[in-house]
Amino acid sequence: MRSRLIGMRTIKTALVVIVAYFVSTKVPNSLPFAMIYAGVICVETSVVSSFSIGYNRVIGTILGGVIGLLVSYIPVYRGVIMALGIVITILVCNYLDIKKTTGIAITLVIIIALGPEEYIPAVYAMQRTLDTILGIIIATIINTVVYPPNQMKMVRDSFTSYKKISRKILRDVILYKLEDGVTAMGDALEDFRHKFNDLNTEIAILKKYDQEEYDYYSQMIEEAEKVYIHTEALSIIEQGVKMTMDNNMKLTKILAMDTMQTEFTTMEESTREDLIFNYTLAKLISSMEKIHREKTFHSSL
Repeated sequence: MRSRLIGMRTIKTALVVIVAYFVSTKVPNSLPFAMIYAGVICVETSVVSSFSIGYNRVIGTILGGVIGLLVSYIPVYRGVIMALGIVITILVCNYLDIKKTTGIAITLVIIIALGPEEYIPAVYAMQRTLDTILGIIIATIINTVVYPPNQMKMVRDSFTSYKKISRKILRDVILYKLEDGVTAMGDALEDFRHKFNDLNTEIAILKKYDQEEYDYYSQMIEEAEKVYIHTEALSIIEQGVKMTMDNNMKLTKILAMDTMQTEFTTMEESTREDLIFNYTLAKLISSMEKIHREKTFHSSL
């Protein structure tokens, strides 16, 4: 269950709307929708990504403004003008490898193409481009100044979630031979990896997090990937294999419950399948022990 109904990103998005609308009322000939829309879609989950995506969307905005201006001079039906502008925008964004800016560039093309006929196209395009850029700047400033996201905390929370899920899925695979949960483990690992990648980008620029804790999670990413790979391998091993007493004792400790194994094997008595199973299980247990080992840090950022 979520700890709060409204998250900080939601609050900041609402704040962006208020500020963008206020600014739009002070800028002559401004279009509030363009400024507000640009601001809303630029509220990000990290400070660095806010700057990075804000910059990329400024490029996309300028591109959309230029394309919108050029196609607006074509003397054909407006629907055709918008369609042509959208196609050109998509092709150019793909060619320049700035696909994430396509949406805002297309929006600006449409706004310019639908501009009032009494306006000079060049002037209208420049005004709408300025509106959009101001919206991006407002969102970037608010996201940076107002309770900036704590990326290390996001990594901690994601890692904690992964530990809980990995233990549950491992229990299901070993005790009940259930394979369905492996996908959930993969999703949790992907979230952990994504959060750490965001931290990796941020720490290189801002350098405000504890290096020891960063190095720890860097190692835990590797161990978490090993856990997932070995769990996936165990999930497809045929039933009937026997566990060694040593693996059973370690697994019981990790799962915090009885594995319900009554028959065990030794290395000398093991079949080929037993050897593969116990080797894979031993590797998994080793990674799980590292993941679940308690670790404290001096920094609490």
